[in-house]
Parts: sequence; C-alpha cells; structure tokens
Amino acid sequence: MKNLICFILLLLPVLSGAESTVNCHCFQDRTFNHRDTVAADPYFLATTQNSFLSLIYCVDKRAVVKAKMSGTSGTHLWILFDVAKRSQKSINQIEMIYAQNKRWPDIFRELKLTSKQLGDNYLQLGNNPEQLADHIVDLQLRKYFSITANEIRNWRNQGMERKELILALLLDGEPATHYNQVASGMQTWGELLYNQGLLDGKAINLQLKKRMSQS
Repeated sequence: MKNLICFILLLLPVLSGAESTVNCHCFQDRTFNHRDTVAADPYFLATTQNSFLSLIYCVDKRAVVKAKMSGTSGTHLWILFDVAKRSQKSINQIEMIYAQNKRWPDIFRELKLTSKQLGDNYLQLGNNPEQLADHIVDLQLRKYFSITANEIRNWRNQGMERKELILALLLDGEPATHYNQVASGMQTWGELLYNQGLLDGKAINLQLKKRMSQS
C-alpha cells in the first residue's frame, strides 16, 4: 500500500494505565436505516475513526474497539499509538511508562524525544492531551489526504471535529459541504455514505484503504 508503511506494534491485551472515560463504545444500529436515517450515524463516525487509527498504526481494529469499550478514550489512543511509533517502542512499553506519571511531557523526556523528532507544536501541546490528539490527527489527515493545514483549520473553525473530519474526507466531494449538510439537517452521515455505496463498516474500511493508498 503506497506510503502506508506499517510499524509493528503490540496489540492491546490490557490498557491498565490508560486514561478512562465513562463512554460506552457499543452501538445498536450499525447499518443505514431508511426509516431512521440518523440512527447509525454515531456508529459510522466511530468506526471510520477506528479504521483510520488501526490502519495508520497497524493495530488490530478489534483491539481498538475493545480498548474503547473498556473506557479508554480516543484521545489517549491517538497519543499512545503515535508516541509508540515515533519512539520505536511497543504500545505496552509506553503504557507502563504512562502509568507511572501520566504526563506526556515527562514521557517525551524519558524517551528522549526532541523537537527535531516531534516538532515544536507537538512538544508544546504535551500538557493538553485533547489538543495534542487533534494535532496528531491533523498531521495524519494532511499526510494521507493531501490537504493543507489551512484547509483543516478552516474546517475546524466551522465546527468539524476528528470524527467528522475523517468521515467527510472519506467521502467523494467537498468535506465542508458534507458537514454543513449534516449540521443543517439536510442529510445524515448515513445518507451520504449510502448514496456513495458505503453501506457498512467493512465498506468504509475498504474505502479508507483505497483513499490512503493514493496519498
């Protein structure tokens, strides 16, 4: 797969040191329903982000879902996987270090990760995990979808978050148009996916692979 080079990371049997949220990652509706067009939208947004995460870092998607179902936040997983890849350490090694101090700047120092390796913004955002995770996602979107920092900034200013950005870029067409259609109630994410023949999580995953291989 062009430019999608996998770094081998250990799967996540246990994320005991991870930050947890009271956030069930279970979805009753996983396919588009013409009678309730919005019902599966939370699932479509979540599964698209999970697929993107698993493809970038070569982690079994089932492990990502299991971690989220156990309460691990998406924010933590984005940083965890990215730091593991950049430091050439396993996920479990980074988790053990994180469990000791729970501060990413301290972890960067312990791993001897410098601004040359991470970038100044990356280092400066270490004390703000939400913003750091957004920064990591934005870097990956720029890499795999050939978009600019200004484009992402404009989309974020319109209200698009990680999940909306990834799903909007997956679809053919203008991302901001897709988002505005959903935000205004004119369309649902499920309808947009259905209209492009993306009917379930498997189809979404295959389309992501295709998009990312074209980068």
